[in-house]
Amino acid sequence: MRMPAYLLAALLLGTAALVSLHSVFAAGESRTSSSASPRPELEYLKAVNSVAPPQDPQLLFLLMAQYSNANLQGEGAEFFSARLKEFSPRLTGAQKALYLSAIGLLRAQHASSVSLLHRIGYVRDTIAILDQAKQLSGGQVFVVNWIAGIVRTELPSLFRQRKAAQDELAWCVENADKAPHAGWLREVYYHLGKLALADGQEAKAQDYLRRSGYKGCDRPITLITPFSE
Repeated sequence: MRMPAYLLAALLLGTAALVSLHSVFAAGESRTSSSASPRPELEYLKAVNSVAPPQDPQLLFLLMAQYSNANLQGEGAEFFSARLKEFSPRLTGAQKALYLSAIGLLRAQHASSVSLLHRIGYVRDTIAILDQAKQLSGGQVFVVNWIAGIVRTELPSLFRQRKAAQDELAWCVENADKAPHAGWLREVYYHLGKLALADGQEAKAQDYLRRSGYKGCDRPITLITPFSE
């Protein structure tokens, strides 16, 4: 399942908020909702995605990005969960996997807003959602592996997701021809570099970072498009 190259920018608006998932267990960290602001783009995409399963998957992920930008990740995860339940009889396994991937990414971003008492269980449930997406897609849908690999990379070590993240990101490298555009591989190499650095493999990490085009693991939020420098 392939999507236009420009959709990468929308997805990165979502994944950028994952940079610091390690800190979601910091005491007192939370987010405030910005739901009071009018957001016509979000409302339009909600209406489009409420009618029927979108034939073009970019509409699903553009709505996901709108929820992320509005700091309404929890609401977004609930919306897509409801649509998945409603449309499930009409969806293929790959389509269900896309819904689950969007839900998993939004939940991962929302984790810092969940009470500390319930946060570990919430993240574990999110991991299970990503696992289900991979199972339904047969592990063969690029965006499903891409999202899962990035989310798992950013999780604290107590969740033991490093190996799964490495496998999913390595799959993306090995199946680069399935990517909507070569630009999607920049985030793959960047996160493989982070994993290598965490394992003490500095030379390998630097090689991945070189291939990603980034200078270090503490990069600023960047939208990656075919025209990135």
